[in-house]
Amino acid sequence: MAKMHYNRVEIGSLCERMEARGTSVMLRSQPELCRDLMVSSALLRWMLGQGMPPTSAEIEIVLT
Repeated sequence: MAKMHYNRVEIGSLCERMEARGTSVMLRSQPELCRDLMVSSALLRWMLGQGMPPTSAEIEIVLT
């Protein structure tokens, strides 16, 4: 299990990448994936707008 640390700027950059993939022509054949990417990005942006996380976030990622 890997522990990753993300600050607010990195989370904002992640949102931009998720939005870009969600609107990508390459993924049009997978509308559910596009919707999930766009909704996830919007949720993260809303959380950032609410002041979350106030500092960096530590996330445990299971790599399989």
